[in-house]
Amino acid sequence: MSTPSSLGAGFAASCAVILSAAAPVSAAPAVEPGPSIGGKVYQAGWWWKSNDENEVDKTGLIARPEPTPPNVPAGAMTAAAVNGAEEMVAAIEFALEYGPGADVASFDVMLRESSAPDSNVNSDGEGVKVVACPVTDAFWTKAEGGRWSSRPAYDCESAAAAGKRGKDGIWHFDLTSIARLWLAQDSQLPTSIALVEQVEAPMSFQVTWDGPSDKGIGMKLVATGGATPQPPADIPADSGTTGDSGAVDTGDAGTDAFGEVPADAGTMPDDATAPAATEAREVAPSSGLRSPAAATPVTHVGSMLEDIPGGVLFLIPVGLGLAYAVMFALGPNGEPVLSGARHGVGRALDQLRVIKTFFKEAQ
Repeated sequence: MSTPSSLGAGFAASCAVILSAAAPVSAAPAVEPGPSIGGKVYQAGWWWKSNDENEVDKTGLIARPEPTPPNVPAGAMTAAAVNGAEEMVAAIEFALEYGPGADVASFDVMLRESSAPDSNVNSDGEGVKVVACPVTDAFWTKAEGGRWSSRPAYDCESAAAAGKRGKDGIWHFDLTSIARLWLAQDSQLPTSIALVEQVEAPMSFQVTWDGPSDKGIGMKLVATGGATPQPPADIPADSGTTGDSGAVDTGDAGTDAFGEVPADAGTMPDDATAPAATEAREVAPSSGLRSPAAATPVTHVGSMLEDIPGGVLFLIPVGLGLAYAVMFALGPNGEPVLSGARHGVGRALDQLRVIKTFFKEAQ
């Protein structure tokens, strides 16, 4: 027979089981570095204040850019402050699956710190703060340690999202408010953020995150409605760039919502014919593009000497030399040239010819 104490213990255990079943399971992170939901990362880069073309040497030429610091791996991004002032700024551009007018429920971005040696300095320090601000430049080109003046402009007054660093080195940015600005009905803002420091002197730090090539960026956009998004204007190269050089652009013709070329792009129907060269030249001026020159066949014009046998060609200079020798020997009137005094029989014949001529004239 059960005692009251045992009944109470059993009732308490049953309640505990029921409550534990009803309690919500701790939710997994909304997104992790790597996966992309609702869009994808289009390009990313960073700029360094020490790489400033305003530093001019005595000759008036722009000083050579500072070398990329060895503690920033290729393809990574970094934000840094020195004595409370900006030293390095990063930027990320997203290609979203939603267009203007979309109702944004949430937009989360996760960044993973780089594990390269010395790539992070005081990144977990007390008071370290990095914020994401909307970029205001419609177009910008990614760079690695790019010129400071070429960094994209941003506005932290209209919106800003402070990053929260986890103990595992994963940074979470809640960009919901910024995404709502991007997808407003009449918004002209690019879907880009700048990652900048927001600390006071004498705070100094450096945070380096793995880039898209290392799957260091994850995103999750939850939204509904909205117009069909337009693809980005330019397609960046897969690999990162150095200095202020940008990616190799391939244009946006025949691309999908993320700027990728479909598998069947560039094909023509079986009954399609190529336009004439004259039509191409007429269309090019109106479109502002330079059309390639028309492909016309080139006719080979042979030389007269190609049909003459090699032996004859060899005899030509020989014959010219003989003709010149004969001309020199005969003189201009075709008679032998007498040079110098004549002696012996030749002289007697000359005297006889003179006497003969004299008698003929006398008669």
